[in-house]
Amino acid sequence: MPFSADLIAPAVARYRRERDRYVKLADRVTEICREDVCEQNAIRAQVTFRVKTEKSFEGKLRRFSSQEGRNYQNVDEIFQSIGDLAGVRRSAYQEIDCERIAERLNGVFCKPDGGMAIELDRKDKKEPQNQNYYRAIHAQVALPADQLIGTYDNVGDISCEVQICTMIAHVWNEIEHDIGYKPDLRGPSADEKYHLNQLGLIVRQGDTSISALMAAHDQRLATPVQEPAGNNPTRPFVDVHDFVSRMRDFSDKAMPNFAENSGQLFDLLTDLGNTSPEDISGILPDFDPDTERERLKAFNDNLAATGVEGLSLDPSTSDLMLIALINRRPEDIREALKGRAGRGKGRPSRLHRIAVRYLDQA
Repeated sequence: MPFSADLIAPAVARYRRERDRYVKLADRVTEICREDVCEQNAIRAQVTFRVKTEKSFEGKLRRFSSQEGRNYQNVDEIFQSIGDLAGVRRSAYQEIDCERIAERLNGVFCKPDGGMAIELDRKDKKEPQNQNYYRAIHAQVALPADQLIGTYDNVGDISCEVQICTMIAHVWNEIEHDIGYKPDLRGPSADEKYHLNQLGLIVRQGDTSISALMAAHDQRLATPVQEPAGNNPTRPFVDVHDFVSRMRDFSDKAMPNFAENSGQLFDLLTDLGNTSPEDISGILPDFDPDTERERLKAFNDNLAATGVEGLSLDPSTSDLMLIALINRRPEDIREALKGRAGRGKGRPSRLHRIAVRYLDQA
């Protein structure tokens, strides 16, 4: 049974008063996604956000008011039901990175009810008998309690929809949404369906081609530059992606998931003046994975014993190099981290918290 259209005007009026809260939440979720998820883990992706306009919100309610199953009794139920007033989209280069992004929602966000296990809705609508190529991962997230400070102290009761897809899949998703989901009551024509299907085939092939291209690109970056005098390990890293690719010889066996948590490590190495493979070999000449795993395990055990959650290190990632670096250059790292208390949001970075705690217990 549809809900009464009399609820639309007060719902829109409430949204007009509260829309700035959704803008603030979406902006902060975007920042966390870009810095703490993508940049920190060397994931290539574009992160954008949008917040529904009043007009769009009203239009959605009018469509809902003619549909069965939307039997809202009051305005509160409307706001509890609609989760996409604030939306963040993360468009990754590759399908594999969509999964990496989704896995890292936990730890930086919580569920709308405060729970920590983010629920992922993986949508892949392509089946043998249809022509629907929609593919994305959806999640509803909120800021955890330690983020609800300062300017964000009034967004604890609202949530944001996160959509994760590849860049090329986003093209099909958006075009199909405008043509098929926003109907004029007639639906797409046969010609429209045909061309949507052709575009869908191109998109799926495009995802495969992009993955192959990025693999070839990473392989080229990982191959030492040949010069008359031989290899050139002194060439500075271009960015964190170049850092991850060119450290493979150093890390592949010891740290198979080296890219994870590499962003802040790269920034720290740069701050310390270590900008090439040769520099890193110079400060870690005796790097022994087994020894560093023992140090890392001892640190994790200390965290567990003292009740610290969400800060444990993973020995398969660049965390192993971080432990080695902190152990060998403690005073330089203390100096580099002075004044670093996050990005003006009241929360220090993960690396800062790890380094301070490790150095304090040493």
